[in-house]
Amino acid sequence: MLKFLYSNRLIISVITGAILIVVGGTYYLNHHSYERKLEKERNIRLDYKQWHLPEGVKARIGSGTISKIQYSPDGNLLAVVSSIGVWILNEQTAEPRHLIAAHSGVINSISFSPDVNTLAVGTENGTVQIWDITTGELLKTFTTQEYISGVENVFFLPDGRTLIVMSSYKVDLWDVAKGQLKKTLSAIENRITDYNVNNIPSMSTGVGSYKHSIRSDGIIAASSSYDGTCHLWNIAKRKKIRTFKVGSSRFSIPISFSSDLGTLASANRSIKGPMQGSVWEINLWDVNSQTQQKIHETDDLIFEIPFLVFSPDGNLLACFIDNAIQIWDVNTGRKKKRLKGHKNVVSTVAFSSDNRTLVSASYDNTIRVWDVDTGKEKKELIGYGGAFREVSLSADTQLLSLSGIGTGVTHLWNTNTGQHENTFIKHKKPVWGGVLSSDGSKFANHSLLKKTIHLWDVNTGKLIKLNGPRNHVSGIKFSRDGKMLASWGLSRNRKYNILHYDVETGDIQRTLQLKAQEKFSGTEDIFFDKEMFAGIGKFFDPNLFVWNLVTGDYDITDLEDSEIGGGTEISVGRFSSDGRILAIVYGGLTKYGNHIILRDVKTGEYIRTLIGHTHDIESLAFSPDSQILASGGEFREKTIRLWNIDTGSSKVLTDPSWKLSPVKFDAAVASSLAFSSDGQMLASGMKLGDIYLWDTATGEKKRILRGHSKRISHLFFSPDGKTLISKSDDGTVLIWELAQL
Repeated sequence: MLKFLYSNRLIISVITGAILIVVGGTYYLNHHSYERKLEKERNIRLDYKQWHLPEGVKARIGSGTISKIQYSPDGNLLAVVSSIGVWILNEQTAEPRHLIAAHSGVINSISFSPDVNTLAVGTENGTVQIWDITTGELLKTFTTQEYISGVENVFFLPDGRTLIVMSSYKVDLWDVAKGQLKKTLSAIENRITDYNVNNIPSMSTGVGSYKHSIRSDGIIAASSSYDGTCHLWNIAKRKKIRTFKVGSSRFSIPISFSSDLGTLASANRSIKGPMQGSVWEINLWDVNSQTQQKIHETDDLIFEIPFLVFSPDGNLLACFIDNAIQIWDVNTGRKKKRLKGHKNVVSTVAFSSDNRTLVSASYDNTIRVWDVDTGKEKKELIGYGGAFREVSLSADTQLLSLSGIGTGVTHLWNTNTGQHENTFIKHKKPVWGGVLSSDGSKFANHSLLKKTIHLWDVNTGKLIKLNGPRNHVSGIKFSRDGKMLASWGLSRNRKYNILHYDVETGDIQRTLQLKAQEKFSGTEDIFFDKEMFAGIGKFFDPNLFVWNLVTGDYDITDLEDSEIGGGTEISVGRFSSDGRILAIVYGGLTKYGNHIILRDVKTGEYIRTLIGHTHDIESLAFSPDSQILASGGEFREKTIRLWNIDTGSSKVLTDPSWKLSPVKFDAAVASSLAFSSDGQMLASGMKLGDIYLWDTATGEKKRILRGHSKRISHLFFSPDGKTLISKSDDGTVLIWELAQL
């Protein structure tokens, strides 16, 4: 049995109300090796994760998701491109030296100078930054109006004095020392803007890029189009020198060029049949002769896209898909090694300059360093690259649970300091659904497609195993007072079951088995108090399920009502804070995606339709008193609306900058909404990572909080309104002190 790690410090922290629960990290099956790894993780210096905190943030949880890793030319440093900046690590000790380009936005490309003194960083927001690697200082910033759509790639030429900067339809050469633009290679004549053809390459300089690459001397570039057509270009002469095709699939074809552009690797997708998945053929191409050699075909039912990366000398090819990494000998076409160790999807890999080492990052929260010759793991860096899927918060906002993607461990964090406190371990399989009781005393989770639920006492560490529906558990939820836990899923007779447990004893209090034709599966939102358990079925057969816990009766209301603007799919659905009203937005192909349908929860009856948005609605949130509904429109509309539930009237919130940013249109999309406890403030988390604070009475924008680089998925106010917790797709949670802003 795996051990529950517990300390007196945890009890003290819970009493003072400053614990953050995170479900994530790596899971391990062997008890002793796991304990050793946990001890190693607990001893990691965590203070570096608090470097360069955004203004107003008192703590950060997570080091950001990883998109790229690059060795320095001398092999002594690793540049790890994360969603919060570039971590510069010592390759030997794994100690972080700097966090470069912190909060610069999404970073598309990096390039070490040949002397390893500086690092160039190209960002999606249209800037190129030159950083001193020794001091971590910003030296220069390059930008032009043409970079408004983003810098796609940067690349130092071998002399170290010239930097190639690539954006859509444009290639610039910059004098690094002078900070001046030397030459611009504009779009070639007769520009073609069709999606299937890249007339001027939007070139990528990193090894293993999907679409484009550049030769190590910076003279020849290669690009590929959506349909697998490849082009070679002479950058200086602005001339296409070769075109050939590596596939005819209607799907995007992953490719990668060797550093000398002499060899190309491609992955071609083949569909096996309807709902049967697909296979990928991995092929090697001689660019000069355009001859092809098939080296591998993936197993059946593979939906993931393979990534392809050449070693610097072009003799090895790394192919990674899901959590598997395979090394192929390019000259023989034979598999050399299979690297085993990651417990979750691999996000990126990179070869060292001597071709003997490979480093990989994964969503299992680790970076691993491999010996290419032996296939053995040389080093493991814990605490990098993890991401969170689900979030749950106690009523006083003192406890927060985060479910890591594909992991089976629960981590405890102090929300005041961001320090790791303790760890729960039990599930051998990835956790799917982690929830906290309202008072923060209980935590429950379950594994995907398993029937066992683990119910933990946060204060004592006591674990109770609960049996869920006999086939598998689909979801779990605590009641609003935290005294009951509900689980739902399929029984062995393929009927849907809902079970209620007493959280103190673990005993089943109620069981409801639906009829064969009745469904309660995927849910968009759940309301659960002493008197009612209600949920929304989201896809294909949308319905409102209401179970009266006093009488034992239940009703299922079909929500696919075309007369009031319904549809076959619910894109967003929310229960009001008091559980009386359900707000629904339909998605899919319906023409009513800009309408909000209100229904009475207990009766299922239609109340009214809120009409005002001109385009699809992305998010909904009710005020604490259930009198106001906030809704966020999509990028073409650029508005947030506050609706009076009784009258149906609305107030429009917008920011002038949204209308002035036609390229970055996602800046105006509110992906998450949350009211303060007094209803006087609304927080809107945007798709590009900004958080707006609004005065609900006046509609005035009070402040913009900037610190995340990707979509805001969850927002929570503390009861006193002085703290805001934000979770983002960038793999971090930020704790904001609003009173200090």
